[in-house]
Amino acid sequence: MFKLKCAIVDDENFAIELLAEKMAILPDLQLVKTFTSPLKALAEISEADDIDILFLDIDMPELTGIDLAGKLQPRVKYIIFITAFAKYALDAFGVKAYDYLLKPIEKLRFIDTIQSIIEKEQKKIKSRTTDLIFVKSNLKGKYNMVKRSEIILIYIDGHKLFLITHTEKFETTETLKNIQERLAHDSRFLRVHQANIINIEKIINIEGNTIEMINSYKVPVSERYKPELMRLVTKDFK
Repeated sequence: MFKLKCAIVDDENFAIELLAEKMAILPDLQLVKTFTSPLKALAEISEADDIDILFLDIDMPELTGIDLAGKLQPRVKYIIFITAFAKYALDAFGVKAYDYLLKPIEKLRFIDTIQSIIEKEQKKIKSRTTDLIFVKSNLKGKYNMVKRSEIILIYIDGHKLFLITHTEKFETTETLKNIQERLAHDSRFLRVHQANIINIEKIINIEGNTIEMINSYKVPVSERYKPELMRLVTKDFK
């Protein structure tokens, strides 16, 4: 059965209990860990726990939820802030939070957020068998097999086209337009410049017209493509 493992960090026990009650109405959620101490959560939550959703309060002693999210983000799939304060929304975006819910949590708003995550995860499951893409090498007659999920960016350098993954750099004889057409139905990929396509799931931050990607890659974004980029990265902040 499909289950999303969840953890809650809130310094108030009654807030944890209220959230747990809301989670109990959704059979796809499994609450596996709760913490009233952010420092304890930092020490005990690991990648091995395979946490799908981390619910975080923000205004906590010892360590704020924003700071905790920055440290735990690589260990969990989704971070949702649960707070009484709207003023932290921009900070939440900075640590790639999936959503930002205000206390008291509205039941329908909560369900909508969780349902959107469930749909994303179900799509991932369905697409695992079609995650591969074959790209023409610069060597005649050779094709490189690449996992779409591992692609960070595709870019033009001079008259050459390169595809960058977590571990490799491929040169291809294909055109950027051709690659874009082949990835058109994969919402992870977006053209942000006449010379670049990025995987938006690999973004670290956006500052001005520069996108910082994982592995320290920095990519320019043109004014033509920036509105669509910002629409995609902020669409979960309802």
